[in-house]
Amino acid sequence: SQLMQRKDVVELIRVDMPDHTDGAFDVRIESDDGGNHIVIYIEDHRDSNKILSSFTERFKGHRILLMLVPKDFLH
Repeated sequence: SQLMQRKDVVELIRVDMPDHTDGAFDVRIESDDGGNHIVIYIEDHRDSNKILSSFTERFKGHRILLMLVPKDFLH
């Protein structure tokens, strides 16, 4: 099912994120008027463009948003 795939994508992103950022991060499934999507929250904004393009390229067909949050937001 699509939902199962989305959960799998979240897990894969979680596993890979330490290679992409030194800061705190979180990966969640959220929804809005456009339906369900994956949101990656990051506190270290330096590589944000690289992170977003890397995962959108890798997981085509999934809506992936990157949320830049302040330091200590995720603790």
